[in-house]
Amino acid sequence: MLSEHDLRTRLAGALHEQADPVTGDPVDTAGIFARAVRRRRHRRTAVRVTSVLAAAALLAGAWALRPWPARSPGSSAHGYQPPGLLLAAAVVRPQPARAADAGLPPYYVIADHNRAVAEIRRSVTGKLLSRVRLPSGTDPKVSQIAAGRPGTFVLALASLPRTRFYLLRVSPGGHGARLTPLAVPSLPAGDFVTALAVSPDGRALAVGLQLDGGRHGAVQVVQLGTGAVRTWTTARIGWPSAVSWAGHELGFFWQDDGPATRSVSGLWTLETAAPGSNLMSGRRILPLSVGGDTVQTALLGPGGRTAIASVTYDGTGHVRAGTVVGGIVEVSAETGHPLRTLLAEHAAYSADPGLGHNGGWYATSCDLPAVDGTGAHLLVSCDRFGRLDRARFTPLPGSSPQTAVAAAW
Repeated sequence: MLSEHDLRTRLAGALHEQADPVTGDPVDTAGIFARAVRRRRHRRTAVRVTSVLAAAALLAGAWALRPWPARSPGSSAHGYQPPGLLLAAAVVRPQPARAADAGLPPYYVIADHNRAVAEIRRSVTGKLLSRVRLPSGTDPKVSQIAAGRPGTFVLALASLPRTRFYLLRVSPGGHGARLTPLAVPSLPAGDFVTALAVSPDGRALAVGLQLDGGRHGAVQVVQLGTGAVRTWTTARIGWPSAVSWAGHELGFFWQDDGPATRSVSGLWTLETAAPGSNLMSGRRILPLSVGGDTVQTALLGPGGRTAIASVTYDGTGHVRAGTVVGGIVEVSAETGHPLRTLLAEHAAYSADPGLGHNGGWYATSCDLPAVDGTGAHLLVSCDRFGRLDRARFTPLPGSSPQTAVAAAW
């Protein structure tokens, strides 16, 4: 077990790493980097580590930047990138609450990172409707939740070193829930679930995996009726940090684990009806870097024609009030070009004395725990957890400020 001093030291190192500026090669005609030289490091919880380090990764989600040197956007100083190409899409004007909330799922399910419980909360207000105790030993910080057919959710619950699958049935209105084991084989010790998604027809479960102690990743599709499993693998070092369905097509966000694999990182599609087992046999919709933007994670939209991406803009060396440092963007799944910005994330200021010389302006990247079946309602976690309905953000309870959270609706 790490001491508090060791944990603080490692966390401080993560914060310093993410504060580094980014450089890259020129942008080609498609607006895509041929090669990223350096970029900020941001990932969802690195589930191959111990639960203590997983907590540190979550805390690092809201990362403090050391005061950046003043530099005008026109400067040619080392590290400056052209304006964010993805974030250049027009920001959607938020609709009135009544229009934005139209078709909103009635409730969401979220795992409490401080206790082994799952909560069912009303989507409109965040009011607690019911609570379900998770099996003893469950670590919610490295667990996953995915919505299935109405009133059902699939949970991948990590009780290190193993992960097991459960079905959560929620009563109408969300006022009661029952958790039962699911007929999906538990994973071997040392393998972890990094992402989870139920197919639109409710018959199949897509599972993103870290294998071999986290060195390799895979995607499995489990037929919930029969238990049949099909696996796609790759020799690339990394793992899928998000999975999403669009008909028979599966989207996954490949998260690199070193410079040698960054050329393949990003949002990919996989045709699950096609033969073969090569995870990289499909098409990459969105790379890791676009201009001065770093794509943190992305989900394929329900219809397969668009995708939703969380973006951090790394192209400026000066951050102050009002500086756009990232956001959530809808892009074309065909071209990868931005269609509209759903949320512009601005720099914030912290006077927390505990940050020492790192105090001051800071930025947070956004996580995308879930999107509903229409694609109009998202659960997001930036500096705050909440819902994004047609570009209108509403903060919700159930999660402390962090970027990785298990939630679905």
